[in-house]
Amino acid sequence: MLQRISKEEFKKKLDSGEYILIDVRTQDENNQMKIADSLVCDITRSDFAEKIHSLDKDKKYLIYCMSGNRSSHALGFMGQVGFKEVYELEGGIMNW
Repeated sequence: MLQRISKEEFKKKLDSGEYILIDVRTQDENNQMKIADSLVCDITRSDFAEKIHSLDKDKKYLIYCMSGNRSSHALGFMGQVGFKEVYELEGGIMNW
């Protein structure tokens, strides 16, 4: 399942403890404001694809960015390379 979900659904999944949380913004953005325990995989860096490929495709992921634009691109990429369960926070952290 690869889809954009509401902040309520996102929080419910996050609270379950079954998901790995990924912030696709820059490290600086993450340092300023973040959802706790998020792994930074900056989509603008040249090593983004390498970082994503190093993750276990069979695990469950939650992803977010500032407004939903970058995480939407990341969601599409993760689907293309074989991830099975990734949910994107609708509206990004600004909606959190």
